[in-house]
Amino acid sequence: MSASDGDVLGQWPAIEELALTRSRGLPVHELLRNARPTGYDTELDTLKLTVRAEKLNKSDAESLRNCVAKACYQVLGFQPRLEISAGGGARLDVKVNSSVRNLTSTSASADQDFLTSKKIPAGADFGHFVVGPSNQLACAAAQAVAENPGKAYNPLFIHGGVGLGKTHLLNAIASKLLPRMPKIRMISCEEFVNRFVAALKNGSVETLRHELRDSDALLIDDIHFLAGKEQTQEEFFHTFNHLYQLGKQIVLTSDSLPRDIPNLEDRLISRFHWGLAVKVEPPCTETRMAIVRKKAELRGIEVPDEVVHFLADNIVTNVRELEGAVVQIAALSSMSNKPITLQLAHDALRHLVKSKPAPARIATDDIIDVVCEHYNVRMNDLLSQRRTKNLAFPRHVAMFLTKELTQLTLTEIGSFFGGRDHSTVLHAINKIKGLRLKDADLRNELERFELQLRRPVS
Repeated sequence: MSASDGDVLGQWPAIEELALTRSRGLPVHELLRNARPTGYDTELDTLKLTVRAEKLNKSDAESLRNCVAKACYQVLGFQPRLEISAGGGARLDVKVNSSVRNLTSTSASADQDFLTSKKIPAGADFGHFVVGPSNQLACAAAQAVAENPGKAYNPLFIHGGVGLGKTHLLNAIASKLLPRMPKIRMISCEEFVNRFVAALKNGSVETLRHELRDSDALLIDDIHFLAGKEQTQEEFFHTFNHLYQLGKQIVLTSDSLPRDIPNLEDRLISRFHWGLAVKVEPPCTETRMAIVRKKAELRGIEVPDEVVHFLADNIVTNVRELEGAVVQIAALSSMSNKPITLQLAHDALRHLVKSKPAPARIATDDIIDVVCEHYNVRMNDLLSQRRTKNLAFPRHVAMFLTKELTQLTLTEIGSFFGGRDHSTVLHAINKIKGLRLKDADLRNELERFELQLRRPVS
């Protein structure tokens, strides 16, 4: 395939960005950063590159050809021949030929639709966000930003694992700001990178730059997607500075702290820490139960307590999966015309919840034996309904260890410990968790119990 000189040279910035990303970590990365096209032979379909080096060995030249050729294919749709030469001269700058600015049509209205989000998903507001110990700080910070943009925490950097509510908080902030700020730019980082590469390709970077910098607030999801993308990082750096200096609110989400994002420039890491970085942790059992109830309420269905506990005990790290579980249970109930029961929940989520092997009774007995011996109480008393102080504390410790070291559910633990309900077990576990944080002696005791129980039997 043949292309004009303007087509290829004009799209070099987009080719370079993709080639730099592909070469990250390779010895030729620095060479590629200083490579510049000096011409394109339309008859031979040959792109001529010059790199700043005294000489170029065969291996480096081949690596450069590989990276550039694949980037060319992504941008141009074909791979031109590459002629690479070494030169010690100054870095050459390629001017974009105005004749290729509209090779890929990107209208202002398309950019506007892409960057301005006025379609917040139903329920993605603060009222529908279930708050617990795992996300309380992040939610409070998000609300503060929504009420006092540009002044409370700027930037606000929310990080945590997949499906824990980061995007929900981003939408909630946008929802709160939109009535007062018409120019809210909310965008995923992947879309931003893709649009920036397209803008490099068709010469519309200035239009994209204007759209971003004309924002009242800029909200970007999954900013870790910037990793390794040098020109995109450069563009975002200047956009960040522009908005920050004008006091415009910036909110970013990521799967990790800025310093833990690989191949992210130090100057961006520094700026991301200028405001507040908050982490969203996996929800605790009570929060997971509250999420299940909230999702069920939104769908107008009633979920029995035992099903709520089943979901909270089995789906422990992902809020999105909890919501999906509620949807699947509701769908199976509706299609089969059966009430929602524990058995129906098992049937609906057979593919999601791995069946747990029946816990060995001996493990629980061992826990009780160790606790009883240490606190000098009898097993029958520990499992009885008596609530004297000398029994209550060892019982709480035994319940805590049983939850930590076995696969029993709260309901099963309660049944084992004298027929107590799940809420009593949960209270006992949380009490020990709280004491463990404050009491070093208890912390050491628990560690010794665990070591003793895990020690192989000789």
